[in-house]
Amino acid sequence: MAKSNAELQKDKRAKEKALLDRIGAEKRSLIVSKALDDALQILGERHGFEEWQETVSTFIINLAAAPAEESERFVRMSRPVFVPNENQSRQLERFARTGVEI
Repeated sequence: MAKSNAELQKDKRAKEKALLDRIGAEKRSLIVSKALDDALQILGERHGFEEWQETVSTFIINLAAAPAEESERFVRMSRPVFVPNENQSRQLERFARTGVEI
């Protein structure tokens, strides 16, 4: 018999609690920067998925619970270099002067 959505959510919370207990952490709300919040919003719109914050926080909890040799590869991941285009440069300069985001 298939589990109801409520049962699936209950199981998911139980697994998360077990992970938190294992790493000695407590559950709090995820506080994210505006840039990360915007990026998660874009991903949600692009892929029709609204639970990116939960997915990202679960990933980080799982990563913290993993042995060091498993999480080490994420430390060594290449990170793309961000080079702002001319328009972005002007926006950043304007923001630096005025403190107002446009």
